[in-house]
Amino acid sequence: MDPFDGRLKFTDLLRRLNASQLSAGKCASFAIKQKHLDEDLFSCVIEELEQTSMNARVNILYFLETLCDASVKAGVLSYRSLLASSIGAIVDAVAPEGAAGSANVATVRKVLANLRVKGYLEENTLAGVETTLAGREASQPVAIPGSQSFSKGEILRRMEEDRERHKRLRENIWAIPPQRYPGDENVEFERAWEQTADLDQGDYEEMREHNAAAESAYVG
Repeated sequence: MDPFDGRLKFTDLLRRLNASQLSAGKCASFAIKQKHLDEDLFSCVIEELEQTSMNARVNILYFLETLCDASVKAGVLSYRSLLASSIGAIVDAVAPEGAAGSANVATVRKVLANLRVKGYLEENTLAGVETTLAGREASQPVAIPGSQSFSKGEILRRMEEDRERHKRLRENIWAIPPQRYPGDENVEFERAWEQTADLDQGDYEEMREHNAAAESAYVG
């Protein structure tokens, strides 16, 4: 597929994005299959973010997380690099100055946190972005339902899409981040190990009590 046809097809897929994993997965699959057009396709993402509705921008932002998940799993690392180099422009588009943009700040932070935990974005890359988001919050009150920033249809559509994403989050709550380096097969164990506090005297005392109770139960 040549760049012109690739851009047309990918732009059409971006405009069909919604909160469902199916639409995001279809869009990500196309980008991975046409990986030789990675820069052209990613430029379509930026262009759509700059001209589409605020709700559609949120869908594209969530799609970028899906794209990184799928592309890293497929061994295509270019999209992760393109995301890192463009994250400032992406955040500016999804959470621009003004009431409508400030309403998206919490969502942007949530997605950025996921991207950081999964290793797609580094802390130093996110430092400047967080400064931008904090400025958006400080300079403008968050838009509320019924304000002129959003139509009734946009508000209802956003609520429905947020419900769909929340449902998907509950379904994937135990999902393990994709393997980033050889030997990361035990990532779940390592995460639990790092988050577990050292044993203290109270823990040992509690174990002795449990052991004594178990012993008496067997003896009885």
